[in-house]
Amino acid sequence: MQQMLFSWDNVVAGNGVSLSITGMSIVFVALILVSAYISLLPKIAAFCNKIIPPAAHHSGPVAGAPAPQVKTGPSEAEVVAAAVAYLHKNKG
Repeated sequence: MQQMLFSWDNVVAGNGVSLSITGMSIVFVALILVSAYISLLPKIAAFCNKIIPPAAHHSGPVAGAPAPQVKTGPSEAEVVAAAVAYLHKNKG
């Protein structure tokens, strides 16, 4: 079996240094572009809102809509609390 030799001579002979510097430069530029895009995103969104206004969302009740029904019985939390108290009291 042939023995593998690892040395810097093989890296230099295969243009490994220039290849690694080129790769790091590409990644660095891509990260700068992503960072610039994230920092400019609020300004881009504000510009897009001028062109296409956002849909109106209503947070309050709409006029003419039926009123929500009021529940008169115990809430789910009260039922769960009562069940836990019963189980805790009668666990022995």
